[in-house]
Amino acid sequence: MSSFTIRESKSLFKIEMKQTFVLFLAGISSALAAPDGKELYEKNCAACHLVNQMVVGPSLVEIRNLYYGRPDDFVKWAVAPYKKRPHSIYMPSMVHVGEEGLKSIYNHVIKISKDKAEKISDPRDPFLKSPTLTARPQVQRIFMPESGPASIAVALDEKTSLCWDAGNCRLRYSWTGGFIDGFPYWKGNGSQQATIIGDVRYTENEALFGKGINDHFKGYRLQNGLPIFQYQAGNYEISESYAPVKNQEGFIREFQISSNDQAKIQLKIGNPKNVSILSNKGKIEDGILHLSAQEALNFRLTYLFP
Repeated sequence: MSSFTIRESKSLFKIEMKQTFVLFLAGISSALAAPDGKELYEKNCAACHLVNQMVVGPSLVEIRNLYYGRPDDFVKWAVAPYKKRPHSIYMPSMVHVGEEGLKSIYNHVIKISKDKAEKISDPRDPFLKSPTLTARPQVQRIFMPESGPASIAVALDEKTSLCWDAGNCRLRYSWTGGFIDGFPYWKGNGSQQATIIGDVRYTENEALFGKGINDHFKGYRLQNGLPIFQYQAGNYEISESYAPVKNQEGFIREFQISSNDQAKIQLKIGNPKNVSILSNKGKIEDGILHLSAQEALNFRLTYLFP
C-alpha cells in the first residue's frame, strides 16, 4: 500500500509538472503574441509625442489622422522614417521594437487619440515672457538673420536692440519694438535663426573701419549688463561699447582706439535714411567721419531714430 502511494504520488507530480510547464509556455507564447502597446509607447515614443500637441514630433491626433486604418503603413514608416518637415529633427528607426510591437503601439495610439482634438500651440518661445528673457539689458550669443554665424544679440533696454557680428567685428543692424524670439534656434538645435521682434531701424552696410586682413575678434566683457566688444581691425586695437539713449529711441556707441599709426582716421558712417548720426568729436562730411589721431583715442557716436 505504501509502495503504491509513492508511485501514485510520483505520477501525480509528473502530471502537475507537465501542466505547469505547458501553462508556462502558453504564457510566454501569449506575451510574445500580444506585446503591451501602452508599455512600448511609453518606453519608445512618449518623450517626443504627446496626445494632442506637437512637441519634438507630431501629436498622436495627427498620427491617427495620417494612419487610421493603415497599420502596415504605420509600421513601414516607423521602421524606415525620413524627414517630412524641413525644420524638424529626424525620427530614429524603431526597427528594434519589431513588427508586432509596432502594431501594438499603433493600436494604443489609435485608442488613446480617439475623440481628441489637436491643441494649437504658440509657435513662439514658451519662455519668452520669463523673468530671465525679459531682463534688460540682455546679451545672447545666437544665430541671427542677415549676419554671420558668430552673432551676438543685445537688448539695450525695453525699446532698442542690436545685432553685432563677432565673426566680422562689426555692427550689423539695430531694431526697436522688442528683442528676439530664440525658439526657432533652440527647437532646431542650432539649425535655425532667431526671429527679430520689432522693426529694423538702422542697417550698417559696411564696417566702419573697412575690411582688413588682420581683423580679429578678442571677446567682450559686460559692464552694467552691457557688452564692451574688443577686436582688432587692421592696425587698430578697438574697444566698442553700447548704451541706450535716454527718453528716445536710438543707441550710443563709444569707441576707444589705440594704434602705432598717428595718422588721421576716416570712418564710413554713411547717410542712412531716417537715422541721425551725431559725433562728439571730429567732423562729418558726405557720410565720412574725420578724426585726428588724438580725437580717435576716445569718441562717441549717437544714433537717433525719429
